[in-house]
Amino acid sequence: MIKFFNIGYLYLTDLGIAKLYRKDKTIVDSSGTPGYMSPEVIINQPHDLCSDFFAIGVMLHEFMFCKRPYVGKSRKEIKDQILAKEILIKVSEVPPGWSIEAADLINRLLKRRSQQRLGKNGINEIKEHAWLKDINWGQLYKKEIPAPFVPKVK
Repeated sequence: MIKFFNIGYLYLTDLGIAKLYRKDKTIVDSSGTPGYMSPEVIINQPHDLCSDFFAIGVMLHEFMFCKRPYVGKSRKEIKDQILAKEILIKVSEVPPGWSIEAADLINRLLKRRSQQRLGKNGINEIKEHAWLKDINWGQLYKKEIPAPFVPKVK
């Protein structure tokens, strides 16, 4: 496994909470890391995979800006920010090396209302977004596409 770390692919870890889906494919639970929780999870509304798309938006924001979009001194402060503030990356805020399309994807994944969030109508909405549309998903899955950034590992 360690050999994959030096080819530039990200690995998601700390997914310590597993949930079972109900027959209607919704989940009712609010456990998790507050900075990545979607508003519907925070307020204990039924939710679906669209909540995970919100978390992906948080991670992408973190990659772009090297910080999460919602921060606070306590879990409550972070949750309150998520409920009160919708993130909107402006064109003038896009860092060098990142595209307007990447910012648009993040903005659309971080919609507070899940019905407006990209991916609500299926994962292909995300895969077909302008920032991702040219990716060969089969090659990516097989790690056949060179990563744009490969960290130096000692």
